[in-house]
Amino acid sequence: MRFLMPLTLLALSCTASANVEQSESKQWFNSINYAKIDSDYYSDDVYGLSTHYYFEEQQNSGVWDDYGYLDTDSNIGLNYFNSDGYSGKGIFGEGFYGNAFATFELPNIGDADNYSLGLGYLFADSLKVSVRMLDYEYSDTVYLFKAQYNHEINDTDYIGFTVETDDETESWDLSSRYFAHLYDDSYFAINVDYLDVGDDSVFNVLANYYFNKHVAVGIGSNDSDLVIEGKYFINDSYYFTANYTDNDNYDVYNLSFVAQF
Repeated sequence: MRFLMPLTLLALSCTASANVEQSESKQWFNSINYAKIDSDYYSDDVYGLSTHYYFEEQQNSGVWDDYGYLDTDSNIGLNYFNSDGYSGKGIFGEGFYGNAFATFELPNIGDADNYSLGLGYLFADSLKVSVRMLDYEYSDTVYLFKAQYNHEINDTDYIGFTVETDDETESWDLSSRYFAHLYDDSYFAINVDYLDVGDDSVFNVLANYYFNKHVAVGIGSNDSDLVIEGKYFINDSYYFTANYTDNDNYDVYNLSFVAQF
């Protein structure tokens, strides 16, 4: 195993207070990301920046990186990445008018030949359905149909499901998230995703255990490859995430810093 959770994080967790005041709600989420892809044949460094703003305050679910399963408020985001000399800038947004909403996305700002537009409706704050058109320059126009459902088990626990397919039902993306309060400041979350495209299918799973407000560790599988993750929360506004994926032909190291206000 090439990646180990730094012992200093566990040491810091022992000094964290067991009783932390309820954190304030957030509206603006920002991240800086660095990833290194390393194999016997090549090595690549990937840098990324993203910012995501909600027009209404978002309340966390008990941990400082979970704000519920469904987006039900208008929001807009920008992202930038640079990899091996190639860079791109994207923008996306979602606007609500009552329970109806519309979405848009430009994967590369300045390239009007590639875009996505969508319409949808939110039922009872728990069921979100939408249709999205992808119009890319070098491929046929594709329509994607998506349904998301969130079931609130109690004040903290929930389970969410998402199903998405194209207009010819040749590809399916099925995912789910379960989030639960265990005891005191300890929580558990598991994400499962199954993608089926033609003859190819990928199954991913990642489980995270939150020891307290400040430290979480996770383990999972990315298409049968080992994934290990660690999180350290300085407070409700700043935290770090590090993960390692042991792929068959290459390794991926990833480090992110998040600032949310």
